[in-house]
Amino acid sequence: MYIKKILHYLEKRKIIIFCLLSIACCNFAFAAVTTWQSLLPGLAYTQLYAIPGFPLGAIHAFKIDLKYFHLQMAFTENTVRPLLIVKDLVMSNNAVLGINGGFFSPGLEPIGLRIKDGQQVSPIKHISWWGVFYIKNDKPFIVSQKNFKTYNNISFAVESGPRLVINGRIPSLKPGLSFRSALGITANNNLIIAVTDRLPISTKTFAHILQTPEADGGLGCINALNLDGGSSSQIYAQIGFFNLDLPSLSPIADAVLVLPNS
Repeated sequence: MYIKKILHYLEKRKIIIFCLLSIACCNFAFAAVTTWQSLLPGLAYTQLYAIPGFPLGAIHAFKIDLKYFHLQMAFTENTVRPLLIVKDLVMSNNAVLGINGGFFSPGLEPIGLRIKDGQQVSPIKHISWWGVFYIKNDKPFIVSQKNFKTYNNISFAVESGPRLVINGRIPSLKPGLSFRSALGITANNNLIIAVTDRLPISTKTFAHILQTPEADGGLGCINALNLDGGSSSQIYAQIGFFNLDLPSLSPIADAVLVLPNS
């Protein structure tokens, strides 16, 4: 009986702690304005802090003008040596930065649409809550998977989910705390790449950060797509003297790379 009481007490404490974390993650304290550090023409970086209870937590974000840069899918297969993390793929492809891609199987096979250099590498997966981020004629788009059509002139595409911001609004999203990564699009068609760092948050909180205007301390996305988060979340950037290496112990199937236009 005494042991049962202890277990019941611990279970109640676990529930209370989870609730407190959830409340904290729904009250992200934004700074007055988001400031960006210019790294190259068309490429800027910012770091957002602020959730109570996570003093080491942060969100890293890059803002990219696709007039200066383009995206490329990179895969861990068909390589001379095993390249299983974002850093490997960035360095082997001479990219300036990269982030983990979409969902994949235990055998490291991409699940969902992938288009690389205009060629489909993996077919679309018909899952209602997934979306597709794609580049057509150097402009970024995010649509639901059911509304995606194989248009001409699509150079890049990755399917994942859920969509976090849809035409400026946050849809209904499931609860749950985890590490997060995403692709977003601003009103002037800049690309946002964002990832959490030692910061488990809900998709709703992440969506709120992505959607909030820069003037109010957010990232100013009118559309955003969740990538494969959790232990897959990782990012690597090497741009002049600037370096960001947020690794993960988990191998990935692919990465979204950013390369300068020639």
